[in-house]
Amino acid sequence: MNPVRSSDKSMVQDMLLEFNGVNPILIARDALHEHDTEVRVHPCDWKGGCRMHIPVELKQVSKHLKQHHGINTSATSGDTQKITCLWTGCLDTHTKPGNLSRHVLTQHLGVRWICSKCGSSLSREDAFRRHSLESSSCQSAEVVVDYGDESRVIDLVYIDGGWSASQNVILI
Repeated sequence: MNPVRSSDKSMVQDMLLEFNGVNPILIARDALHEHDTEVRVHPCDWKGGCRMHIPVELKQVSKHLKQHHGINTSATSGDTQKITCLWTGCLDTHTKPGNLSRHVLTQHLGVRWICSKCGSSLSREDAFRRHSLESSSCQSAEVVVDYGDESRVIDLVYIDGGWSASQNVILI
């Protein structure tokens, strides 16, 4: 998975747009280091025209918000100033930066943790763990993760030279 050099990026982007008829999926190359065969991504809809796709994982959402939107998502202390979520259509104006990644993952990317025993849909993994401990009929439950409607699985095996025409993907 070699990255596309910036001088080649525009040419590859134009080629993929012409070949597939839609703008290509842009994924940060460094977001894929922990993945061997595939990664599930979701388009970022942060105001200002972010065209990146984010791996649907809390750590990667935090990294994306810091690198591409300048938000320090580790700020969680009581005196940390609350910020407005700038995801298109979001009305949340009182989020601490340290909670923003979790907010984006659950509220905007649509990730849900589903109990395999009772079908309860929970917004966070810790809520599922608590549910499975507190509900006697669900103590042996497995979690089923629903990644939301707009997520897409990218098969990393088919990315060659930093891009894939068949998946309409460019690594930057």
